[in-house]
Amino acid sequence: MTGSRSPKIYTFRGILLGTLDQYVANQPEKRWQLCGGLSRIDCLIPSTDLLHELLSGPITTCWLQIADWSPAGDDADTVPVMTGAWPDDGQEDDALYHLPIDICPVEGVFMGVMELIEALNVPPLYRMMVRIFREREVVDRYWTTPASARHHHAFPGGLAAHSLEVARDLAGQSSLDRHERELCIAAGLLHDIGKLWSYTPDMFLNTAARAMGHELIGLSRLERELKVLEHEWPDGAYALRVVLSGCGRMRQDGSMPSALVARLKAADQRSCEQERSRKKPGQVWTPGTWPPEMPPVDPFAGTGFDAPGDGDWSS
Repeated sequence: MTGSRSPKIYTFRGILLGTLDQYVANQPEKRWQLCGGLSRIDCLIPSTDLLHELLSGPITTCWLQIADWSPAGDDADTVPVMTGAWPDDGQEDDALYHLPIDICPVEGVFMGVMELIEALNVPPLYRMMVRIFREREVVDRYWTTPASARHHHAFPGGLAAHSLEVARDLAGQSSLDRHERELCIAAGLLHDIGKLWSYTPDMFLNTAARAMGHELIGLSRLERELKVLEHEWPDGAYALRVVLSGCGRMRQDGSMPSALVARLKAADQRSCEQERSRKKPGQVWTPGTWPPEMPPVDPFAGTGFDAPGDGDWSS
């Protein structure tokens, strides 16, 4: 670095956004975004070793050393440069709250998802969800990917918005035991996560999606985390695998998978119907509300029969 003045050096507590596949060694002028909740810094990271190390793991809250460097040697046009990083030990859960609140272009979706995750009372399930949502590929794609190319929620942020609708629907099913309801919430947020790896950039199904379907892609991507959950809560891991598989058919021995599968499918369809009825009401039928201004009708008028409750029905 050149310039006649010493750079101003300070620390910034936050996270580095980006994925390892965005790392290109011969692009020293590429700007990387640091986020600390409402604060953001677009900076250079000249150390390729430091950049590679940070991008190789999940998003992690760090103390980031920043130098305001001025190429011209004055304060007129300074460029933030990251010169060091140290993890803020014990603050893994905190990393998600350093994501920009508008990371999802659909208003309210990011905080809605975070509130559902925070409300999980089963510790192994909560820890698993935090780990999944700290994965860099998930951070980079979950919040901006459409739920489909043309079918439903086909807009940036549609996948996250749809997943939140499904999870909220399942969260309101009071007949479930608490642990079942929490499994359904997790499944609602994750049921379409395989779509992050199912589309080409122009939203055509890729080879993996055509061969496996997004449900199996999602299960394969989540298997490492489901294996960790299985060590802590075997039944929870088994249930999530079944629900996320989307397979509700009777098995060869005559047994049926968990009824939670049907609940997820119903909530999924409900979200699709609601979004399509708002966008293309002519293609989807949903029952309308009762119009209170309509007068009551006597269905027995002119038939010669009395309405139920009128007259003597005793034998």
